[in-house]
Amino acid sequence: MESSLKIKAIIAEEQGAPDVFKVGEVDFPSNEGKENYVWIKTEATGINRAETMQRKGLYPSIPGETDVIGLEAAGYLVNSQEEYTSGEYKNNERVMALLPGGGYSDIARVHKDHLMKIPENLSFEEGAAIPETWLTSFQLLFLVASGKEGQTALIHAAGSGIGCAAIQLCKKVGITTIAVASTNEKLELAKSLGASHGINYKENADFSTLVQEYTGGKGVNIILDCVGAQNFDYNIKSAAVDCQWVLYGLMGGPKVPEFNLKSFMGKRIQLLCSTLKTRTNEYKADMITKFSEQFLPLFETGELKPIIDITLKYSEMKEAHEYMESNKTQGKIICTNDL
Repeated sequence: MESSLKIKAIIAEEQGAPDVFKVGEVDFPSNEGKENYVWIKTEATGINRAETMQRKGLYPSIPGETDVIGLEAAGYLVNSQEEYTSGEYKNNERVMALLPGGGYSDIARVHKDHLMKIPENLSFEEGAAIPETWLTSFQLLFLVASGKEGQTALIHAAGSGIGCAAIQLCKKVGITTIAVASTNEKLELAKSLGASHGINYKENADFSTLVQEYTGGKGVNIILDCVGAQNFDYNIKSAAVDCQWVLYGLMGGPKVPEFNLKSFMGKRIQLLCSTLKTRTNEYKADMITKFSEQFLPLFETGELKPIIDITLKYSEMKEAHEYMESNKTQGKIICTNDL
């Protein structure tokens, strides 16, 4: 039985602060009853905001999948337990993948259609910075919203991994971006990646005034919003007629007091809500295929690039989560496997 083999992992035996993490052992992830699954011998994983929520017990693992956290990883393709134990991987094929969980372990199970080859010019660390972040950005802009050339998008948390990816994708297809972030340093990064304008929300809490100025009073066509309630009224005032407002996080709270639907009706605003982790295998496979065809080759040419803020070790997962929750990140936090 595959589950009789133990593997190293970063585990959290209870919910809570980042110090719940420790190095431990879990069963080798069996593929019994799961067709079309393979494994990745992980070399690196990216840290995501959703993983901090899972650590706290606010974002449960997918039923039937591992409780080990980790939504993306890069490493070597492994086709069997025997390959893993031998340490000899067929063709030493380097892959990166969107995972249902398990990225914080030495080996992660993944559906074969959720794999992407790491571009030859990228490291494992750079590969690990792509799947969750770039696929989320792609999904929000082009599958949930209908992003297209000539539009203007308002990107909240512009210094985050998703923000950095979204700005680059927008630039590539001809969407003008207005970046919103907490520091001028993050805004400088956003502008270096292609943002046309930057707004420091700590200096301009009602950012809508500048949005209207930058758009000549028209407002924005797309809003990528991971904040929620805190910016609700300002987003309404920033929106153009027929704006597609994509809500994918609630960092600023879930409850909006005295919400008036008339404000949405007047501008015909579409409020679109999205998550990725709980999507079906078929949805994720189709998304990955579309992204791979349209954008993955651009990493080889350097037209797109993963932005890495800091690289730590798996054994430093506590520090990685603390840094994520400090809101100081500029790009991705990556951890390399030292298990």
